[in-house]
Amino acid sequence: DEAEGEEVSSGINAEYGERKPISVEDLIKAVRLDLDPHEKMWLANALKENVKVEYDRERDKFAFKPAYPIHNKVDLLTILRDHYETGMGGILESDVKECLMRHEEIMTEIKEEGLLRTIRRSDKQNVLFYRDTSVEAPMEAQFQEMWNSVSVREISEQDIENYLRRVGISTMEGFNKKKAATKKKPAKRRRNVRMLNSHLDSKMLKEFD
Repeated sequence: DEAEGEEVSSGINAEYGERKPISVEDLIKAVRLDLDPHEKMWLANALKENVKVEYDRERDKFAFKPAYPIHNKVDLLTILRDHYETGMGGILESDVKECLMRHEEIMTEIKEEGLLRTIRRSDKQNVLFYRDTSVEAPMEAQFQEMWNSVSVREISEQDIENYLRRVGISTMEGFNKKKAATKKKPAKRRRNVRMLNSHLDSKMLKEFD
């Protein structure tokens, strides 16, 4: 099923971190699967349809396809800078993890150089942003207090996204939109109303008798 296909695609990345193309037979051996010919055929077809797997028809081999073409520290910095300069925002740390086997070590190096900023989203996903130190300037404590005193609790994520679009800034793909809560109207208690109307009608009939 889809979960097994996802597990196998992850196995390609885990066993072959350099993204070396691999055949179905070698993949089965690498992840220690016991499959019959029919299941092997199903696996090959599932991998061809998996968005995280790249298929080489000429060689009949598969390779893990990461979200970004990041192979090293320079590639990561280039992608982060490109997203920053084009207004695309940041990239998910989980995507970087799939691209780089040494992602934590490389991220630490970039942080120590002062070129990386990490923000944790409400869904606990970490988003990486390029830090442009050329636009940073020291700010007096009174202005920092004024900034921190402004509340944005009444502003929804949709309002923020609409504002960013108006000023020409694109939001990240996969942005988690929260559906506005709809208040349910209380059900009408028709039975009680009918009883009340019946009671009033009876009373009125007595008065006009």
